[in-house]
Amino acid sequence: MSDALENFLPPRLPIGGVAAYSIHLANGVLVADCFSKSLYPTSADQMLTRIIKSGQTLLPCGEHPAHYCWVFEGHRVYVAARPDGVCLALLVENNPSAQLARIKETLQDFLDLEEV
Repeated sequence: MSDALENFLPPRLPIGGVAAYSIHLANGVLVADCFSKSLYPTSADQMLTRIIKSGQTLLPCGEHPAHYCWVFEGHRVYVAARPDGVCLALLVENNPSAQLARIKETLQDFLDLEEV
């Protein structure tokens, strides 16, 4: 798969508040990582996978990219979904130190990537 996807997020990290991330292709997870010591990496990955799948069912992006956010008590999950089926999910802690502007910029940059 495209090196552009695999190498997209590491140069942008760290981003304050991001606890985990995953990039999903239409057929599964391309790359995932968990930075939080209060979360199990497997649980974070499963959560992000389920949220992406639910989002694709409830909020299909069709021919246009989509952004959506799922809000929980302690975290938010931001998703950027591309028309080609590739998605980026960021698990973000609900706290004032989260760098929301950088998070939104990263999601938009992901959507703006050339065809992969």
